[in-house]
Amino acid sequence: MARFVLGALAGAFVMWYWGDGVREYLDSKSRDVRGRAADTLQSVEETAEGVLDRAKEQVSTTLQAGQAAIRPS
Repeated sequence: MARFVLGALAGAFVMWYWGDGVREYLDSKSRDVRGRAADTLQSVEETAEGVLDRAKEQVSTTLQAGQAAIRPS
């Protein structure tokens, strides 16, 4: 139990003494990760738009062919 309390006190001291530096370091690293995540989401969006556009064209073509097949001449 004494080791746990000593560890908690040491952690508190470290955060008190170097807390600003640790926060700045973590912010700078997380900024890069957030930027890469945003780029990935944009890429997924562009890919999904392309897939949906092709699917829409295919459905439209299929429906037109179906209409032509059942329409009396």
